[in-house]
Amino acid sequence: MKTRTRAALLIAASFCFCFSSIAAQTKPDFSGVWKMNREKSKSIENIRDVVAKIEHKEPSFSESITITSIDGNQNVEAKYTTDGKETAVEFPSGSAKATAKWEGDALTVEWKFEAYNVRRKYTLSADGKTLTIAGRRSTPNGDRDMITVFEKQF
Repeated sequence: MKTRTRAALLIAASFCFCFSSIAAQTKPDFSGVWKMNREKSKSIENIRDVVAKIEHKEPSFSESITITSIDGNQNVEAKYTTDGKETAVEFPSGSAKATAKWEGDALTVEWKFEAYNVRRKYTLSADGKTLTIAGRRSTPNGDRDMITVFEKQF
């Protein structure tokens, strides 16, 4: 009887350990069409609107961003892998070296231009309806932080 009880406890403990390991490895899926919520976003003075279409199937992450500013529209298409491997991204102002990697449940994307760097940290709300991107642009003249909050459209 003791042997059966021990075996049952060992099996139950093994199952719990395996299940918790699998659950801990699950990363957020940022896929969807996201529209900026201007009222909740910070330090976006010249930006009127941002729409981001994200396709995320781990480890592939691609985004198509349309930014409407006082100067007109800009489009950026970028593809990354979330393992930190460097890729090239073309911007209207030039190219950048880009990386994407996980930091816990947040995905950090870095763009390295010749004169400055941009670091963007993506986090998803528990209900999956709000995407927050905390960004920092670092230049020789100093850093500028911004927070862009997006609501999922579909």
